[in-house]
Amino acid sequence: MVMVKDVPKTFSGVVEVDETYLGGQKKNKNKKQLKKEIETFGKISKSGFGTTKQPVFGILERNGKVFAELVPDTKALDLIPIITKKVKLGSKICSDTYRSYKGLATAGYVHRTVEHGTHEYVRGKNHINGLEGFLGYLKRKLASKGGVRRKYLPLFLSEYVWRYNYRKTDIRKQRNKLLQLITQI
Repeated sequence: MVMVKDVPKTFSGVVEVDETYLGGQKKNKNKKQLKKEIETFGKISKSGFGTTKQPVFGILERNGKVFAELVPDTKALDLIPIITKKVKLGSKICSDTYRSYKGLATAGYVHRTVEHGTHEYVRGKNHINGLEGFLGYLKRKLASKGGVRRKYLPLFLSEYVWRYNYRKTDIRKQRNKLLQLITQI
């Protein structure tokens, strides 16, 4: 968990925010897991609302630095406090049109959106493609592990955030940075 300490405290400038869900597909769940999902939600959900998948919220500054955190839900009550804590007031925030982001302009941010529902992914310089790139990277890395138990997900998430933030750094410098972080404990 030492890697978590090496994420920028605040983001500014042009910032992208988005949420995603991590978890297995129906075909990869055993009968016990499917039965539990039906008991909990009354149906087997596909994604998003009512899903048993783990929500993850991410912030990316256009300089390439990223922050990601497991969240209990993707409602505005869960996401807006993280944004106000991590993103400097007055910054330009790009997001999709998900309803949890509606209050960003009144909170003191310049809020720009793209509407994925109408297949709009870029409007001028407004997009969340950088963050979606990271989220895709995260899902591919977790899938390559053959899945990860939910209790270990915070560890893997912090590792992949750190790796992504230092992806352009020489391997020796990465090792030295990790050793420096470990000795600060």
